[in-house]
Amino acid sequence: MTDENKEKIVEAGALPLYVKLLSPEREESEQSEATKGLWSLAFKCKGRVLKEPGCVNGQYLFIIVISVLIYRPKRSP
Repeated sequence: MTDENKEKIVEAGALPLYVKLLSPEREESEQSEATKGLWSLAFKCKGRVLKEPGCVNGQYLFIIVISVLIYRPKRSP
């Protein structure tokens, strides 16, 4: 995903959809994929991600941090 595409995704209104996928009612796999998507988007659109209501707060921040630690790609030696 290029930086230009990240901006387009955010501008298209995807952040509220990611927030919905982070909710505890969703499957773990959906939460994980949403976390990965937000993590990727945040590298270019950090301000927008942080300002999105419900995107980074309390329990969701915990989910993001744990998911990133668990699912981050392994680096080759």
